[in-house]
Formats: sequence, C-alpha cells, structure tokens
Amino acid sequence: MTALSACQDAIARLVARRPNSVFASDDEICVEIASLANEAATDIAKACDWQALIEYNPITGDGASLEYPLPADYDRMVQATEIYDPSNWCWGYEHITDYGQWTLLEAQGFTITPGAWMIRGNKFQFYPAPASGAVATFPYVSRYWATSAGGAGKGVFDRDDDLFVLDDRLLTLALIWRWKSMKGMDYQEDIKNSDIALSQAMTRDRGARTIRKGYGRLSSLNTRLAWPWSLG
Repeated sequence: MTALSACQDAIARLVARRPNSVFASDDEICVEIASLANEAATDIAKACDWQALIEYNPITGDGASLEYPLPADYDRMVQATEIYDPSNWCWGYEHITDYGQWTLLEAQGFTITPGAWMIRGNKFQFYPAPASGAVATFPYVSRYWATSAGGAGKGVFDRDDDLFVLDDRLLTLALIWRWKSMKGMDYQEDIKNSDIALSQAMTRDRGARTIRKGYGRLSSLNTRLAWPWSLG
C-alpha cells in the first residue's frame, strides 16, 4: 500500500472523504496529514528493531585506519548485538561505551583481540586498527522506512506513490489519534487502538521462538560460549 492510501484511509475516517492527492495537495487536512505521516512513520520505525529494517554491514580493515563511516542509512545498532569477526568462532570486537575507558585504552596501548570499538563523532572507532583484510560485520536498523515507487530507500514521505516498508495499518491508526490530538479532540480510544495494533505487530514481527532440548545452539538462548581453555 502506498503512503497515499494510508493517509486516505485516515482522512476518510476523520472527515469522510478521500482526496486524490495528499503530499502534492495544499488542502488544509492534506498538509496536516502529510506532516503527521512522517512523524508517525518515524516513531513506528523506532518502536522496534523491525526485521524489515535490519541490514548487515561488513567493514573491511586496511591495517591502518582507526575510524570508518556509518552506513548511509544507519539509524541505530540492533539491540543486544555486537560487531563480529567472522573468522573468530569464540568472540568478536569488544564494545566500549565509556569514553574514559576508551581514552585509557588508547593511552596505555592495551591489545585486545581482534579489537575494541565504539561510536564517536558519528563514526565507528576501532582500537587497534583492524588488520588488512580483517572483517568486522554487524546488524543495524536502517532509517529508510520508506521506498520510492522505483524501490529506492528513503526516510521521508514526499510523494503520493511512496511506499511504507512496515505495516500500513499502523500508519493509518497513528495518523488518526495524532490529528485528533492536534485539533484538541478526544483521542484516548484512538491511541489505545493504535498502541494495541503496534504491540501485536511487534509480537508477530519475527515469529515465535521454538526451544529444542539439547539443540546446542547457545545463541538462540542469548548466551555466549565460554573460554574453552584454562585461565592464567
């Protein structure tokens, strides 16, 4: 369904008419709904790590560079994931979140295999520099929650034939309560319906998890393999 269709459905329920165009119209309600559509779509996209928005990005080291750009459509890391080294079965890159710890790491020249990473200055920072040919791969959530009619990803609706990557019904329901709220109307029942639909969509998004006894894939239980040799 196009963004136009989702907006038309919302307008039909609000004022009982379906304009032929929304994003190219200067009709008051169309201008309002077009603006609200981008706000609503952004909030829906940020509500969950939707599988439709998850992308994988490999960074290939050159042996010297300490920083690498974020993907053009990068919004955020997938929750509870790391940057992985495909050649190392035991562990990946260590995630450092404390700037003081990072500064100490650089000052002391500690060696971590395959390395440590953090996001700073809207770039991936690594220490030490990934070896030439070494790969650091990670899943991330794309900010392109829409596509053009030609299939190009985008993070804004600006044409009637743009497509919403996620569930169009979520967009319609979110538009209804947002427009009523903007107009000072009672929207409590509408926001309740919107929240229920959002919760249901989030639950369905990745399917039910099946746990098999003795399956052996510890990653399915959100656990990590222990160091297999003695310490010290």
